[in-house]
Amino acid sequence: MLRRDFILLFVLVVIAGCAPSAQEKYEAAVKDLDRAQARLDNLRPAYDAAREKAALTVCKEITGVTPEESAMAALTQLEGFSDQAVASQADDSQPAADPSAGVKPTSDADEALDQLLAAHQSMQEQQAAVTGSITKTYATMNKIKTPGTAEAKRFEEVLAKMPEVKAYQRQEQRVERATQAVEDAEADLSESDRDEAQDETK
Repeated sequence: MLRRDFILLFVLVVIAGCAPSAQEKYEAAVKDLDRAQARLDNLRPAYDAAREKAALTVCKEITGVTPEESAMAALTQLEGFSDQAVASQADDSQPAADPSAGVKPTSDADEALDQLLAAHQSMQEQQAAVTGSITKTYATMNKIKTPGTAEAKRFEEVLAKMPEVKAYQRQEQRVERATQAVEDAEADLSESDRDEAQDETK
């Protein structure tokens, strides 16, 4: 009977001696935190790209175009206006009618003023057409970035459904749990071990 109790006590001592020390638990927790943080850092570029994609998706949903598409459309319009201006200038440079042929010249001052005013109005309309779409898309993008707006809420809805964002948020939770585990393990350390651990993290 005594021998069996001795063997049982010996087994318990061996098992207790095999359990990791507080210092070992702390070091393991720190390693887990480092791994979790590294994984989070690796997921960050995909997360940032997903945010950009979500913002462009919402902008297009609201305005019909992305900022890049509106800029390209404006550039195309400007090229068209430039071509029209060149064609108009070519028409204006045609030789004037010969007064001796009995045809009245068209260089009347009132007519020239009317043409100038019409050209100015046309230019303003063209400028409004070019800048209107760009202004609208950039105003929408600013609202998307402003917390509390309807655009920002829609952005958050679209963003929450993206797999890259879900993966990033899950990893953030792992980092939070790993951080808590380090804090708990540090609390179990002796005072001298705790001072040493803090010196290592500095």
